[in-house]
Amino acid sequence: MTQVVVPISNPEPRFLLERSQQARAAGADLVEIRLDQCLAEGGSPSDIIETLPSLALPAIVTLRHVRENGAWDGDESDRLAIYARADERGAAWIDRELVFHAARPWRPTRAKLILSHHDFRGPGHKLAETVSAMRSVHADMAKVAVMPRDAADLAGLRALIDGHGPVAAMAMGEIGLPSRLLAGAWGSALVFARLPGDAGSAPGQPTTDDLLGMCRLRSQGPGTRIYGVIGNPIAHSLSPLIHNIAFAHHGLDAVYVPFLVDDAAGFWDACGGWIQGLSITIPHKHALQARMDDLEPLCDLVGAMNTIYRKEGGTVGANTDADAIRRCGERAVDGDLRGRRALVLGAGGAGRAAVFALRSAGAEVLLANRTQARADDLARETGCTAVPWSSLAGTSFDLLVNMTSVGLKAPGDTPWPHQLPAAAGVFDSVYNPLETRLIREARAAGCRTVLGLDMFIDQACAQFRRWTGLEAPADAMREACIRRLSA
Repeated sequence: MTQVVVPISNPEPRFLLERSQQARAAGADLVEIRLDQCLAEGGSPSDIIETLPSLALPAIVTLRHVRENGAWDGDESDRLAIYARADERGAAWIDRELVFHAARPWRPTRAKLILSHHDFRGPGHKLAETVSAMRSVHADMAKVAVMPRDAADLAGLRALIDGHGPVAAMAMGEIGLPSRLLAGAWGSALVFARLPGDAGSAPGQPTTDDLLGMCRLRSQGPGTRIYGVIGNPIAHSLSPLIHNIAFAHHGLDAVYVPFLVDDAAGFWDACGGWIQGLSITIPHKHALQARMDDLEPLCDLVGAMNTIYRKEGGTVGANTDADAIRRCGERAVDGDLRGRRALVLGAGGAGRAAVFALRSAGAEVLLANRTQARADDLARETGCTAVPWSSLAGTSFDLLVNMTSVGLKAPGDTPWPHQLPAAAGVFDSVYNPLETRLIREARAAGCRTVLGLDMFIDQACAQFRRWTGLEAPADAMREACIRRLSA
């Protein structure tokens, strides 16, 4: 069973007591007293150690050395004396770095010993040998934390949990976040999570809400099916929120996490074997088709893929964006798209899906992209008309479709700084913020508008259907997104 640890540090013992109570209320199993940080802020080691018997949860006591990114730079004899006092006063665990233990072995009398290794500059070197070295000197638990270069490095970390003894394995930073959210599925002995509003003790620590609530750590196990979304950037994505709601709604043993990925092919080659299904977003919608055993016809036609699912032992690529775009376009014009003039902004993977979807629905499609050559290439391929970006102000249309990322988390930006015709429909695929500048200005001009959230939920429901054969709870997913985006 993976235990959840909340790191806490403060020079005032009363604060540590309060935070331990908050950690217990949040569902944690342990607290980690970062004694090195407490002392660096002016705390008294004896006063802090005396709080151990009164904490609301059992404690890991850590006096991390500066050589492993901690704050302790004193004499090792002094550090061991402090550790010995913490052991005497009731620490449940003592965390000591392997490199210091190898040079000067020491074991607590009552507490259990964690031997740890940190690499804040890279994904680690010979990690399996490092874990073996910890076991050879009778560590009660081996702990490894590294800084991955890309998401493919997660595969090596996952392999450390080999069933031969308790291992706490985690990657740091945003790239490493999945290693924490999947700790229960991987079998990591510990996972560190911060209380909402706290900074945490290392980069990439999730909140207790995300770990225990959204990702249902307590329900994870060896049989948990793993899904996720790959992209760059990815922190803005609400896909983990809505898909985990859908899994919980149906009581499925599955979890969905965000993967920050630079090299999509490298990630899939390293990690695809233990991932049941993927959502794919910018900039990777063209990256993995060649890795699939099969492609759905629409995905093959569009040439952009936003979904991977498994069928009869093989991997299948799909595009659920196109049908969602068509339905959003129909809502924006309040009827059939046949004979309507649609202007699509953006010639990337989402733009390609929009062009194919709207043309297949009978619309006349115009296409604009800041890089003209890209728009020209797609226009020749699909039979639509490329419009120079500099000529957009004078272009007439019935439907404007933004498939660029302009406005994403930037309410002041818009891909359309021109007058909008009141009779037009406007659909913006950007869903964060909920109402972009384009949508606000379109409404002010009297246009009929469709939010990016509508497309987002629609395409996600189609993904969920392919993964599970079940209908996703669209209303609950939409309400959760609105709450998150309105917060």
